[in-house]
Amino acid sequence: MKTPGIMRSLLYVPGQNEKLVGKAVAGSADVIVLDLEDAVPAATKPQARQALAMHCQQIRQAGKDAAVRVNAPNDLLALDLPAVIGAGANLVVLPKVESALQVQTLASALDETDIGIIGLIESPAGLLNAAEIAAAHPRLLALSVGTEDLSFDMEMTPCWDSLLVPSMQVNIACKAAGIAVLGYVGSIAEFRDIAAFEASVSRSLPLGFSGGFAIHPAQVEVLNRVFSPGEEEVVLARRIVEAFAQARRDAVGAIAVDGKMIDLPVARRAEKLLARLALVAARENKQ
Repeated sequence: MKTPGIMRSLLYVPGQNEKLVGKAVAGSADVIVLDLEDAVPAATKPQARQALAMHCQQIRQAGKDAAVRVNAPNDLLALDLPAVIGAGANLVVLPKVESALQVQTLASALDETDIGIIGLIESPAGLLNAAEIAAAHPRLLALSVGTEDLSFDMEMTPCWDSLLVPSMQVNIACKAAGIAVLGYVGSIAEFRDIAAFEASVSRSLPLGFSGGFAIHPAQVEVLNRVFSPGEEEVVLARRIVEAFAQARRDAVGAIAVDGKMIDLPVARRAEKLLARLALVAARENKQ
């Protein structure tokens, strides 16, 4: 299975709306998610499926990854998958995941492809089973909390206080399984108040999220900037990596940089940041 590049921003676009897809292709999102689910009325789902091949080709030619959010009910999923596979999508976004079996069943259907899976945890049942879901199959690359659906089922307002614990439950499950966690602690619906949206994303960054979903192009710039290494971070990371490499040559286990102790976990975190910087550069060079 081919691993996609960096996924700082994943922009949802209604799969049947050619105009919006064209705008998304011209934008800066790392991943464009062609939606066959909530954003597409039942009557136009066949039209959206038929357009997938053309839209996926446009997305790939723009140097982005093409994802498709499919429908969760089995009867609709059975109609979606042939179109997704035929279109050559890079990723399938599977909503309303509540069990490992759902992931495994989808993975089996994708067995002869290079398509990866991103799962959405959107219910209390899915949250309780997050650890089993995260470890369900090697084709599963990431999980994310579906904040609006989960908040509805939990009868809570989507905000930092209500979503912190569920988000961290999914985060821990992903880290234990060795897969990425996408999202931020807050509502995806904050597309008119970009300052509030940026505050949620920035506050979530230190928690270990690596990217997030957007429903409006204005959110993409925030996601790309916040989930990219900052200049000061990069300078410090390079100094740490260089100093720790010298320490290893000198058979020293821990050193100090700028008055802070640097041991193996800190050095590895700096190396990981520089590796992420390379992925960002590779993505932006493609677009």
